[in-house]
Amino acid sequence: MAHLAERAVHATGVDLSPVMMAKARERWRATGARFECAEVLDFLAGDRATYDAVYPVFGAAWFTDPSRLFPLVARRLAPGGVFAFSQPPAIPGAYGPQGRYKGGFAGPALFTYRYSHTPRGWRNLLRRAGFTRVEARVLDAPTPGHIGTLIVRAS
Repeated sequence: MAHLAERAVHATGVDLSPVMMAKARERWRATGARFECAEVLDFLAGDRATYDAVYPVFGAAWFTDPSRLFPLVARRLAPGGVFAFSQPPAIPGAYGPQGRYKGGFAGPALFTYRYSHTPRGWRNLLRRAGFTRVEARVLDAPTPGHIGTLIVRAS
């Protein structure tokens, strides 16, 4: 996002972490980028702007229920806009929401969900949300046997 903002593209970054947003604002203030500390579903539901592109980097598309996120993204995209994301591919046989505890196993129960699907599963979820042009595939890692990257593009 900061790379685009440095090239005079209007850019908005959204993150749940106040610490990360403070660091981003300080580092990238001169670019004119907008940084919002918010939960992405709340931000998209309340935001009235439209975007030419939405690109969560190992973030919102991985950790937010796609049945809630994708329709909101579709509503915020300008005509011809692109939604693209990348993240690790699903572990074979482990599809849908995958829960995990955060911060170790002592103290208050803090947990998060990570959403993993096959490329076909991602395509189906995006089409249900109203996207008509959808591509999803896994790029193999340069080293055989290592983890590749899921790449998804929808408009």
